[in-house]
Amino acid sequence: MKASLPLVLLSWLTLMTPATGRASELLASTLEAFRESRTLAIDGVPLLSAAVLADFYVQRGYSLAWSKPAPIEALLELVEQSDTEGFRPEDFHVERLRALSRPGALDALQGSARLAADLQLSDALLRYAHHTRYGKLDPVAIDRKWNDRAPVPAERLIADMHGALEAGDLADFLDGRFQKPFWYQDLKRALSHYAGARQLKALEPLPGGSVLSLGSRGERVAQLRERLRLLGYSERTPPERPETFDAALSEAVRAFQRGHGLGADGAVGPQTLAAINDPVDESRIERIRINLERMRWLYEDLPPDYVFVDVADYMAHLVRGREIAWSTRVIVGKEDSQTPMFRDRLDHLVLNPTWTMPVSIQKTFSKVSDKYILIDRRTGRRVSGGNATDYKRYRVVQQPGPDNALGRVKFMFPNRHAVYMHDTPSKALFGRSARALSHGCVRVQNPMKFAELLLEESSWDRARIDSVLEGAKTRYVNLSEPLPVLLYYLTARADAEGNLRVRRDVYGRDPAVAEALDQPVQRARIAAYEFLPLETTAPDPALESSVRLTRLDGRER
Repeated sequence: MKASLPLVLLSWLTLMTPATGRASELLASTLEAFRESRTLAIDGVPLLSAAVLADFYVQRGYSLAWSKPAPIEALLELVEQSDTEGFRPEDFHVERLRALSRPGALDALQGSARLAADLQLSDALLRYAHHTRYGKLDPVAIDRKWNDRAPVPAERLIADMHGALEAGDLADFLDGRFQKPFWYQDLKRALSHYAGARQLKALEPLPGGSVLSLGSRGERVAQLRERLRLLGYSERTPPERPETFDAALSEAVRAFQRGHGLGADGAVGPQTLAAINDPVDESRIERIRINLERMRWLYEDLPPDYVFVDVADYMAHLVRGREIAWSTRVIVGKEDSQTPMFRDRLDHLVLNPTWTMPVSIQKTFSKVSDKYILIDRRTGRRVSGGNATDYKRYRVVQQPGPDNALGRVKFMFPNRHAVYMHDTPSKALFGRSARALSHGCVRVQNPMKFAELLLEESSWDRARIDSVLEGAKTRYVNLSEPLPVLLYYLTARADAEGNLRVRRDVYGRDPAVAEALDQPVQRARIAAYEFLPLETTAPDPALESSVRLTRLDGRER
């Protein structure tokens, strides 16, 4: 993915407006140019999607969107606080927002300058609506092979923009559009711990000395308590005896130690003291930002119940009522056959599944044992004596049974990657700490319990499941209600207290996200959408007014 693209002059679009200042005519003429190019800038300010902005204004009847200072000030405040979500304020034209939020700044503009300001403000709002709902980056542009997500729907973005401007409180509306999942809020809390520590760099370090632990007394204990409070790990109101190392302080120390990858013994020795005196780890802040962004790619409008596969942690979780109800170990794809990141719907199970050998494996077979059968791809019939390596002619299929590569059950969410969750006969592999061992699918350690939980609202109980598994007949079972399934590749997560857990970047995907995250985004990938027709206006050639449009990608018009 290219981090930036050269600015290439598209045109000086000379748009005329009558002396009475009919902005709607100027705007209608400008929007025609918007529909012709997906990558435009106005007076050097890039537009995320000119076509979406065009439709936004068409739906407004070509009226300007920003006439009062309050919405501008509210948007500016959100943008200036966007670093708490892992963004940079520069992602949302913060300098332009600051300039236009000054008293009288907007009223002083006329003609095309007033129009340009309105479009730039609307683009800042569009970016905020887009980035907080879908993420700043397009995951497919980052890695088309291993990331998957549909293009962003323009209708949802435009609805967010209208809703924000029509709401009594722009910030409340944007913050309340959808409920963000607990794992996003936890990681955001971890970011606040680390980012807040930046403000403490100027403080004097805590003095050294003997190890401080439960029961210790003295001024060093009081200083420790205050420093942990500033770091967000201790109670806001000090106890009656702040110089005494009590149970509450011991737990605060443990929370700090867990959040910084230290042994959580609740005592402050040289290693913990050094971490308290230098609590800012910029590499961890970057890791948090990377993973907050990844979370945004798939988290929009999640219902209370879903399946969460945490690929880099080798775990899967069943979430009920927005809380983890059950978890199991999993095995995921190897480095050369990675488990992709995407969201889909788990809609059925297959009991006693067959397994069709992947072509990559089939090519290595000279002949097959009696555990497998050959199926002629042309007729769909079983054959004997065929050449198993002829993958164009034959499929190699393993019949149901306890030794089947998929075990006794698989969990289906049809997708272009042909990835699913399933049982496995190789149970011993779940004892390993690092479990990137499969060909891309997700093997489940306790699949029968998983099946039981998924089907608990249907007529299928464990006894009925077991009765099918006693035989060899393949059985398809639909869920009473499909569940979203999220396959997330996350190299950092946090607990409810904001204590960070960093995982190894086993697939090496972090650098590409980190590089793109700090670069400006030129445009968004918007789903195909039938935009409203534009009105046409005939500008008055006797009057002068212009909006400077530049194209961001010289290859497109």
